[in-house]
Amino acid sequence: MNRKGIFTKLFVTNMVIVLVAFVFFCSIFLYLFHLNLYENYEEISEHYEELIKDHILLLDEVGWDNEIVRSSFELSFNQLGRNIFLYDSNGQLLYYPNNPNVVEVDRSIIVQAVSGEKFSKGMRIEEGLIYVIATPLKIDAESAREYVMVMKFNEVNHEYKQLIFMIFITFSITIAVAAIILWLTSKKMTAPLREMNHVALKLAKGNFTEKVKVRSKDEIGHLGETFNYMANELASLEQMRKDFMANVSHDLRSPLTSIKGLLVAFLDGTIPKDQTNYYYKVMKSETERLIKLVNDLLDMTQLEAGQIQLKPDSYNLTEQMRLVMVKMEPQLVKYQLDIELLSEDDDLLVVADADRIEQVLINLIQNAIQHSPPKSVIKLLIEKQGDQAVIEVEDFGRGIKTEDIEKIWERFYKTDRARSKKVGTGIGLSIVKSILDLHHSGIEVRSEVNRGTMFTFRLPLSK
Repeated sequence: MNRKGIFTKLFVTNMVIVLVAFVFFCSIFLYLFHLNLYENYEEISEHYEELIKDHILLLDEVGWDNEIVRSSFELSFNQLGRNIFLYDSNGQLLYYPNNPNVVEVDRSIIVQAVSGEKFSKGMRIEEGLIYVIATPLKIDAESAREYVMVMKFNEVNHEYKQLIFMIFITFSITIAVAAIILWLTSKKMTAPLREMNHVALKLAKGNFTEKVKVRSKDEIGHLGETFNYMANELASLEQMRKDFMANVSHDLRSPLTSIKGLLVAFLDGTIPKDQTNYYYKVMKSETERLIKLVNDLLDMTQLEAGQIQLKPDSYNLTEQMRLVMVKMEPQLVKYQLDIELLSEDDDLLVVADADRIEQVLINLIQNAIQHSPPKSVIKLLIEKQGDQAVIEVEDFGRGIKTEDIEKIWERFYKTDRARSKKVGTGIGLSIVKSILDLHHSGIEVRSEVNRGTMFTFRLPLSK
């Protein structure tokens, strides 16, 4: 199988799905992390607000000067990764971290906080991402003093870098493991398809013994079973083709050999003149047999190819049966048979293709003639059943074995395996079934060995 085939498509498609899903997951995770990080900053800020309020009250009670206050703030609130600034109500800086590298926040943020409006926002500066929270502070209800606490978180970049690094490590391991698993599963899933491709090549070369090993009960397993069924059907068709060729060859060769032998005898003068007419009749009979075989083959081919279009019309079925009986009279006389027509209505009208139904009736009567002993009767029955006409053709011959009933519709199938009788071509019943299938009418067979056979089919009555 081409490596750029379904295996590659399946593997690449699954990998793309995994990548898209992972990117989607990372995007949501980063967004949630972003919200959670800022929420944590807000909680930390609120915690420090309370601490600073308590600290200022404590310092007021003790009465320390500004330097001691600054040192106290430095010891208590100087934290790694975040800075705290304290402003009075006029926006004057009272406390700031004792660190020359710390940059004071923008003045507009202080003005906004002094006016009583809290400010919290992430922003980008030269050092990277920071998060700033500026909150108005009122020490207590009795005191008129107000302050502004500004808390600046400097580790936002670091937090995101750590997260992205962990995501990258997780992504790399996940993709590596997923690629291995998808490679193995894709290979396992496409293995039956490669096997089917191998078997298909064998079938194309005429080897119908190869079968697909079905290892699962999923869609691919069902496909494998269907593939094996197709192989069996192809083997049957191939056998049918061989049987067809053998049967056609036999049925064509027999009359042609007879005709050739008689022609040679005529040329050699070995046939007495007083027997010339008899052998002419034999040659005529063999020629008619050849013509019937060829006509039947043409009809069968056209029916199977769907080239025959029915022309249904309303006509008198009872009258048609009488005319068919007249046409079959020479054969009936030849084989010493009688035929009876039983009909409750002298003019029973049906809707069908009259020419094709006549072909059905002739073939069924010929089949009855072939299997009936001399001086027996062939019965034709027509009766109404609801909105349908039921037609039966019954003989009292040797009958058909139960195991042979399903096979009689096959082309060239004959219960006379030795093909000793020269009556019929073995195609008549196949033509009958094909014509009735076109009429959407089934045909039933009831038969008992040495008791006879009855064929039954139905046609819609004319309204």
